[in-house]
Amino acid sequence: MPSPTVRTIRAYMDDLAPFDTAEDFDNAGFLVGRAEQEVKTILCSLDVTMETVLEAERLGAQLIVSHHPLLFRGVRRLTDEEPESTVLRALIQKDISLISAHTNWDKTVLSGSACAARALGVQDLSQSGYLFTGRWPEPVSAAQAAEKIRAVLRAPLRMYGDRNRMIRVISFAGGAYGEGYREAEACGAQAYCTGEIKHHEITDAVARGMVIFEAGHYASEAPMIPALASCLREKLSRDGLYCQVKETSCVPFSGALDQ
Repeated sequence: MPSPTVRTIRAYMDDLAPFDTAEDFDNAGFLVGRAEQEVKTILCSLDVTMETVLEAERLGAQLIVSHHPLLFRGVRRLTDEEPESTVLRALIQKDISLISAHTNWDKTVLSGSACAARALGVQDLSQSGYLFTGRWPEPVSAAQAAEKIRAVLRAPLRMYGDRNRMIRVISFAGGAYGEGYREAEACGAQAYCTGEIKHHEITDAVARGMVIFEAGHYASEAPMIPALASCLREKLSRDGLYCQVKETSCVPFSGALDQ
């Protein structure tokens, strides 16, 4: 059974989340490696750290497919004096390619936001840009909702607002999308769950009667990794291609998830 190339996987990713839908500031796409490299193992991850690269090497992976891209900001030198350039050098030295799907992936039903909402039993999801809004079968108090989110996402969760507020409609936008609370309110949500939110956004949202759940950037997006891996496996199987798809065991730093 033949194996795919990096170019094949890049085409799969473009089909799942077109790269031309990424924001102008983003750096999604095929970032490091050789397009015609044969791929027998893929490692899916949220981030690309040195630990991720070493994990890929241990697994015999020729390709990392990540959410957060490298080269997000200008890199002017590839030395061992900066963490990102060290990772880039390691990828090249170990002949491991990298494809990243970032803001283009966040706009799909496979995003961390949509995956988190489904994992929490939120139904009738609707999408507006990065925002996914739905309802629980029965209203729950903010305190009960916090416990559900904390348990399912393993999130180092912070809650802002009235803990007794009853919540039926809730919006999700993982990562750093604190400004989305206004859009969530316009969608009829009583609560908004995101990864990171600024102080002035919290105070305004709470004054409007909303409850805010801040789950942490990593925890709010991590649910997308199993979904990404599953989609790649399905496409490979459909096309009769041999390639193992692994999910990372690396967490970028202590505290990214509740232990």
